[in-house]
Amino acid sequence: MRPELLTFQCADQLFALPIEVVREIRGWQKPRKVPDAPPQLLGLMMLREQPMPVLDLGARLGLGPTRLEPTTVVIVVQQGDSPLGLVVDAVADVLQPETGQIKAPPPMGRHLDQGFLCGVMELEDSLLLLLDVNHLFDLEEVFSLIDNAFSKEESHS
Repeated sequence: MRPELLTFQCADQLFALPIEVVREIRGWQKPRKVPDAPPQLLGLMMLREQPMPVLDLGARLGLGPTRLEPTTVVIVVQQGDSPLGLVVDAVADVLQPETGQIKAPPPMGRHLDQGFLCGVMELEDSLLLLLDVNHLFDLEEVFSLIDNAFSKEESHS
């Protein structure tokens, strides 16, 4: 069975995630901010009565903050046991690459962290970068920030 990839635009670049890590795609909703959060953590959003961290994928990839447009969406992915929202410019398509179409990313030096890049696929006029959601964010750090923020709020009330 050929893998399926969800492709999307982020900072005018085309990226993809394996479809098996995508739980759903939601329209943009402004998340509740978390105090002292890093720039890529936009805040929290409720997903089926559970808080979910929402992160700006463009900021995480060093491509600048995602511009909020009518096409902006939140891709809900599963990272371990937890859902995680990724804000991107727009969803593009679902692809089923042929065997061998996805190539391993090339080494890019010791100083450039590319652990989140797990594949490269040539398209007609560009390259599609396949992301590894398990290496995009340090979830322990994200959850620690959220726990600290809620602890601060509880101590002030």
